[in-house]
Amino acid sequence: MLLEYSLRIGAALVIGMIVGLEREFQGKPAGIRTNILMCVGSCLIMIISLKVAEQSEGYADPGRIAAQVITGVGFLCAGTIMRSRFSISGLTTAATIWVLSALGLASGAGYYLLAAVGTVAIVIVLILIRYLESYIISRRTTVKIHVEMKKSSMAPSMVNDIIHKRDIPREDLKYQSEEEKLITIFEYTASKKELDKVLKQLSSIDGVISVYST
Repeated sequence: MLLEYSLRIGAALVIGMIVGLEREFQGKPAGIRTNILMCVGSCLIMIISLKVAEQSEGYADPGRIAAQVITGVGFLCAGTIMRSRFSISGLTTAATIWVLSALGLASGAGYYLLAAVGTVAIVIVLILIRYLESYIISRRTTVKIHVEMKKSSMAPSMVNDIIHKRDIPREDLKYQSEEEKLITIFEYTASKKELDKVLKQLSSIDGVISVYST
């Protein structure tokens, strides 16, 4: 029994270390130690759940205690997510911690093959898919768009309609008011083709004096 427990905990430790190494190399807040502790902790909880069910001779649900891992790990995941004015970071780290808890539960239940396949899948997503993600991001750019328009025209209302359709948060908008002119400034991220389309759409509005990006 001791050997079996050692194998399960050892498997969880290795899984946590493999995933943690990738996170550490990327300079993420949840590194090697965090991922190892997360995975080993989930493994221990799974073993405890199975032992409690075994000792109660079938009257206890082995999944009841283990299920709380999925809920409890959400608090740890929330701590890795950070929101700045124009972006959100830490979502991948949070998702990694969450799925790592599932691998820990699998190891604790003795499903070594399932845990191994899951580990390979996570590493593929974190390492290989990153290149695809980088390629997609490289085709997108963030610019600051300045729209100068006449206050007395319908342009301000029409510009706001376009901004609303593009799902640009109101708190990210800046306004500058002059005597007869209103300037709206906002950041927008899209492909070059999409950016050109937005600039052309804004320029075509009657009452807009100029539109340019920086």
